[in-house]
Amino acid sequence: MTRNAEPRRAALALLLLVPALGPLSYLLAEALRAQELAAWFLHYLRGSFTAQLLTSLQLGVEALSVALLAGVPPALALARRRFAGRGLVAPLMLAPLLFAPYVTVGLWSTGFAAGWWEGLHGLALQQGLACAPYVFILFRVAAARLPSSLGELAAALGAGPWTRLWRVQLPLLAAPLAASCLVVLALVLGDYAAAARLGIATLSVGIHTLWLASQSSQLAALLCLLLIGPVLAFVALATWAGTRLISQNPLTPAAGAVRLRPLGPLAGLALWLGVLVVFSLGFALPEWLVLQGLQTAAAARTRWASLPSDAWNAAGTALLSAAIALLLALALLALLRPGARAGWIERLPWLFLANLALPSLVLALAFLMMSADGSLGARLLGEARDSRLLISTAEALRFFPLLMLPLLDALRRLTPGHIELAQAFGDPPWRARWRAFAGHGLPALGLGLALVLLESLRSLDLSLTLQPFGYSAPPLKVYAFSREQMMDRAAPWVLVTQALMLPAWTYLAWRMLRLGERPDASH
Repeated sequence: MTRNAEPRRAALALLLLVPALGPLSYLLAEALRAQELAAWFLHYLRGSFTAQLLTSLQLGVEALSVALLAGVPPALALARRRFAGRGLVAPLMLAPLLFAPYVTVGLWSTGFAAGWWEGLHGLALQQGLACAPYVFILFRVAAARLPSSLGELAAALGAGPWTRLWRVQLPLLAAPLAASCLVVLALVLGDYAAAARLGIATLSVGIHTLWLASQSSQLAALLCLLLIGPVLAFVALATWAGTRLISQNPLTPAAGAVRLRPLGPLAGLALWLGVLVVFSLGFALPEWLVLQGLQTAAAARTRWASLPSDAWNAAGTALLSAAIALLLALALLALLRPGARAGWIERLPWLFLANLALPSLVLALAFLMMSADGSLGARLLGEARDSRLLISTAEALRFFPLLMLPLLDALRRLTPGHIELAQAFGDPPWRARWRAFAGHGLPALGLGLALVLLESLRSLDLSLTLQPFGYSAPPLKVYAFSREQMMDRAAPWVLVTQALMLPAWTYLAWRMLRLGERPDASH
């Protein structure tokens, strides 16, 4: 397939290298030129680097454990079992998406006197609860396509429950487990705002602090070399696993849809207890604190004159980010072929994972340096440099993997046979491709766009670094007020952000409930 690739596809594949690795390559080139800053670099390595690295790793492992424990059982139960209140599981599990981690951290630290919430373990719990919806989504999508026939066959052959779990079910769930680890670790280890709010010296916070202290973007680029190498190695491993270990044509949702079996009383009680804990700590209690703060701010007659313009800025930035991500998705659709073997063209889109795996400050630094005064980027952008374009482009590149992964999964399930079947019924080629794609690709595209919108609306790190003069948005206001211990003043902007997120969140919850179900699945 690689040798016979058409020149147009090869040219498009090479063109996608620009957004996939362009910012990272520029940053790498600038870091290699900063030889005079080697003394700073060595001083950091011999000083606080090791402690910050260990802190980051501990935070990531603890948050990942919380996210897996909270997100996996409800996802599997929703896909396989019938129980009372089943329709409420998805909305309750996805509710923490309406809070960014830095907001939850600020609410808990100001709303309660317990110092435990301000330590590393408290941050790990809050980050894990914030990431649990992503684990829930990944396992819900995977479980909807896993047929129960394999487990039933193993049971008929005499395999017990633990044997079926270890020998049959866990290997089938290896892909969502790997994807969950990637997404959770990327979001947790790349976070700056939440850890900095509590004064916890993670690696991301340490690099950002040294960058501000030295006022040298080249030194920050040099420090990013510590992260670029391991991330590229990880992306190479993920690319190999995604294109070689995972089948090019996995089971279709129809094969995975099964008749739901009843859930036992004790298992149902344990499931609902876990769901309510996630909902309470991840959404209900923080929302109660926000409403309490709103009453305090209203009583103090706080001025909210900038609220409409801030909401418009956030909505405009998020929509522009989603539009850029959609353009990249369309290029991806033009690049890949249904059922094609994994040549270099099919592997190239996985390089976008580097933008998610790296901390957001790395991407922000690259855009900042590429558009600096007097640079080629500044001349090409012109007045657009002082708009929301830089923020939206950086957010689109960072969150595009959240759209790319569902789309790649849908394309793997779209075989040439689907198109040939549509053509056999008289459809022209373009309509046959559209009809085949609509069944698998459009739901995945909608799911990915909803995730991009949600993350862009609640994102802070990129806009904190790339905001143009006079730009203001709810996340920036919330962060500014939380640093001054005034979460009551931040409450209106938190609620406005949640209102903007609600349409995408509602669509996401609906998709998770209906995913892979047949009309008779509830009987």
